[in-house]
Amino acid sequence: MRRNKRSPAKRRRKPVQQRARVTVDAMLDAAVKLLKCGGTARITTNRIAETAGVSIGSVYQYFPNKHALYAALHDRHIAQVDAIVRQKIAECAEAPLEDLIEALVDGMVQTHAADPELSELLNAEVPHRAGGTVEFSARFHAPFRDALARHAKSFGRKIDPDTRAFLVTNMVETLGHAAAIRRPRGLSLAKAKAEASRVILAYLMSA
Repeated sequence: MRRNKRSPAKRRRKPVQQRARVTVDAMLDAAVKLLKCGGTARITTNRIAETAGVSIGSVYQYFPNKHALYAALHDRHIAQVDAIVRQKIAECAEAPLEDLIEALVDGMVQTHAADPELSELLNAEVPHRAGGTVEFSARFHAPFRDALARHAKSFGRKIDPDTRAFLVTNMVETLGHAAAIRRPRGLSLAKAKAEASRVILAYLMSA
C-alpha cells in the first residue's frame, strides 16, 4: 500500500528488551487515553510523556513524530486483530463452512467489541496507513483463499478463488466491524453476528 505522501512516518527505534517494550506500551496506552479525552488534538509529546510517566527524551527515542506514533498504534491494533483471526482460521481447519464463517465474523467482532471506542477513534481520528499499513483484505487474502478452498464443492457458483477470497475478506471486515461498533439500537450483538454470517454464506452458496 502507498504511504501517506504528506507526512510519512520516520523509522522509529524498535524496543528489544522487555523493559523497553513495557515503556513503549505505556506510551501507546497514554496516547489511547489522550485520544479518548479529546482526539488527536490532545496528543503532544509532552502530554504523552506526562501521562505515561516517562521523560520527553524517551518519547522521542521511539517516536520522532506523531506519525511514527500513529503507525505504532495501528501496528499494535493490527497485531491483535491478526492473532485472533489466524487463530479462528486454524481452529476451523476441519470445520463445516458455516462454522468457519461464523468464527471469522466472531473473530473480527471480538477484536473491536473489546474496546469499540478505541476502534472507532483509530478508524476516524488516526491517519490511516500512517506507516504503510497493509489493509486487512490484503493481509488475509491468501489465508482466506486457502481456508475457503477446502469447501469449494459447497459453493453455488464457479467463482475463481482469488475473487471469492477478496470479497469474503472485505465482507468479514466490514460487517464484523459494523456489528461491533455501529449496529443500531435494538439489534443485539449476537443477532448482528448471525445476520452478518448469513449474508456471507448466502453469497457463497448462491446459485
